Amino acid sequence: MRKYAGCLSVKGNYRKKNQDRACCLSSSKKGILFAVGCVCDGIGSFAQSEIAAEMIRVGIERWFLGMEPLYPENIDEESLIDDLDMTIRELNELIWIYRKENGIDIGCTMSLLVLLNEKYHVFHVGDSKILLIDDRVSQITKDEISVVERDGKLKTLLANFMGKVEELWMNQSSGSLVPGETFLVGSDGLFKRLRQDILFDVIRRKNVQSQRTC
Repeated sequence: MRKYAGCLSVKGNYRKKNQDRACCLSSSKKGILFAVGCVCDGIGSFAQSEIAAEMIRVGIERWFLGMEPLYPENIDEESLIDDLDMTIRELNELIWIYRKENGIDIGCTMSLLVLLNEKYHVFHVGDSKILLIDDRVSQITKDEISVVERDGKLKTLLANFMGKVEELWMNQSSGSLVPGETFLVGSDGLFKRLRQDILFDVIRRKNVQSQRTC
């Protein structure tokens, strides 16, 4: 199975610094696919949330670099996913401890996609999103938000994030990979004005370019 991957994180037009982080790592050792894509969206109302996002990014990259030499010869898929689950929970606890010890509020969302040979695995906290795009666009994560009424208006609030509590609650799912599928991992801000027709056009042009390079 061929793969094409990349990631980008920019500050945008409204904030003085970029509180978000992203990473994308992949390996095809002996034809076995092993790839990770992760987006962490720093909570804007917390002034130093880039600390939390960076802790997750660094932790996931270290985990991948540690596991890549071991998979699949010395560790199977189930054990690898269990190890990642434990790593994410440890990273959450580190952020929570940092908040308590330094007396500051930090936090971030986390949407993480792992591709392992013929399966994908999702680890999700918050309201960033992972889309699966084939002949249609499907969101395979659930937005963890709550709706409250303030001053007579409905307002959405982030209900879950990395570092919110010591014992992390995390959504997980998995599925089978199908050739030609595209996954898009992004923060909530990416999808506010991103229309489906634009997505399909980008994917169509990507597939045409891929065919030309094959």
